[in-house]
Amino acid sequence: MNIAIIGYGKMGKAIEEILLERGHNVIAKLNHKPEADDLQNVDVAIEFSNPQAAFENIKSLLEN
Repeated sequence: MNIAIIGYGKMGKAIEEILLERGHNVIAKLNHKPEADDLQNVDVAIEFSNPQAAFENIKSLLEN
């Protein structure tokens, strides 16, 4: 599965390790609001940013 991690801090890095161990592909690691170009070939996005950014990030993910 192709996965994007939105919010690549401590938790994002820990999740990436687990995903890679389980055979998934992390194709995007973002610390900014996701845009359509960031999400090409992404099957799933995992949002781990801060509370102030989460709503806009999720809104952008849904739009794209």
